[in-house]
Amino acid sequence: MNKRDEPPQCRSPLSALVIAACLAIGIANLGGWLAGQRAFISIVPGLPAMVPATAILSLLMAGGLWAQRTWPARPALVLPWPAAVIALALAIETCYLAGGPPFPFVPMRSGHEQATSLSSPVTAGMFFWLGCALALAAARTRMKLAQAIALAVFLLAILNLAGYLFRDTLLFRFLPGRGTSVLTTAQVILLSLGILFAHPRDGLMAAVTGELPSARISRRLLVLAFVVPVGTGALAAMAARAGLYDSGTALPLFVWSLVVLFMMIIWRFAIGLAAVDAARSHAERELHAALGTLRAEHDRKDVFFATLAHELRNPLAPVGAAAEVLRLGGAARPEERQRIGNVIAAQVGQIVALVDDLMDVERVSHGRIALDRAVLDMRDVIAGSLDQVQDLMRRRRHDCRVVLPGGPAHVCGDHKRLVQIVSNLLNNAAKYTPPGGTIVLTLAAGPRQVEVIVEDNGVGIDAGLLQRLFERYSQAALTSDRAEGGLGLGLWLAQRLAELHGGTIRAASAGPGQGSTFTLALPRADQTAGCGPVEH
Repeated sequence: MNKRDEPPQCRSPLSALVIAACLAIGIANLGGWLAGQRAFISIVPGLPAMVPATAILSLLMAGGLWAQRTWPARPALVLPWPAAVIALALAIETCYLAGGPPFPFVPMRSGHEQATSLSSPVTAGMFFWLGCALALAAARTRMKLAQAIALAVFLLAILNLAGYLFRDTLLFRFLPGRGTSVLTTAQVILLSLGILFAHPRDGLMAAVTGELPSARISRRLLVLAFVVPVGTGALAAMAARAGLYDSGTALPLFVWSLVVLFMMIIWRFAIGLAAVDAARSHAERELHAALGTLRAEHDRKDVFFATLAHELRNPLAPVGAAAEVLRLGGAARPEERQRIGNVIAAQVGQIVALVDDLMDVERVSHGRIALDRAVLDMRDVIAGSLDQVQDLMRRRRHDCRVVLPGGPAHVCGDHKRLVQIVSNLLNNAAKYTPPGGTIVLTLAAGPRQVEVIVEDNGVGIDAGLLQRLFERYSQAALTSDRAEGGLGLGLWLAQRLAELHGGTIRAASAGPGQGSTFTLALPRADQTAGCGPVEH
């Protein structure tokens, strides 16, 4: 967003309060001079009073702040106000340098102010620099310099206000004693704050505003940097006046108190910063770990989509070739047409199986799968699973051995999904077992659970892959013995379906070339107890 297009919600409400307070003080001061009310001219009789010239300077500055708040993107409407302040302050300073102002104006005499008295040189100087700061802030070209000037004037005004606490010192004679009143000092402090908070998100103020931890800590330190010395100094002065110690002890005691207090403050904030740094470091480590996980997931998805394209292209190629034969008038004999029909049906079946796997993954991932649960004999599930993979094992000449218990092995589950789980395990074994290999399917029924164990003497599993075998899109490296392909979703889907049945799948392998073992464990069910459908 362009700085000149600052929305109203980005402006500090403090600037509106400053404008209102400065207008009220300036107008009240002018009214006090017209009505002869000293309460609006000087707070305490005998102290310097705020003269009309100073009131006019403050009203011009308040008008400039109002114009800047109202038209932040139109500096041409704001700059005349600080320009008038600068010109008037320079004119006052020139009068003092020239030896005296023209009639009817008179120089400032502290305690003897008149309606025609000029502002003191110190007051005129502070307003000159405030006018310069407002002009720079309105132009938005040197925001840091503008705020630095306003901050310097603010600190000078605070020092002037402190001078009133020590009326018999050089500090009082140098600043308040030259005619800068308490009301004037209050106006300067308010106007400085108005400039600082006119653009709280820019320049120097950007470091102390906002909700970042650094901004919150900076705000607290700034408050303490102001309150601690002032409070300590006031207590030290009161103790000295009460005679608790002599004047020679006051300064070292004051310095020692400041050192102790600031050490405690800095130590406290150092502990807070250490906690913030530790939290940030922990968050950064978690972020890096999450990014690493996302990158790995992204890489696996890339591999998955490439595999998906390959798996879809494989069955489509024979289908396209069969369609071309039919288009050219081939397959005149019935047995040829039957052979082509079998090819098309087999390849379409592969595509349907791929799509079914993808749809099942989507349903399981979003919890939109329902199990038609009933008490089943796992021997029937084994038979259904072998029917689905027998063609694959016959083509690859696998020796498939089945070991079944003598009695039933009942579980509570969905027959279709359990067949899908076991057939996925058998398919996985067949794909990664070289032609002529051995696959052993064992059904073991224990007192509390039923286990289906699929063992093979195939390519085995690397230890690194074993840890992420059941992740989505994970897939072993393609080998020359692996001709059946796959999307790498079967084991993930089988694990999720097993979990929906209250079971687990474990994988074990002694390493590459040592074969692998997959164990499906399901809770054993009582044949006399029923189980109904459950939504997941």
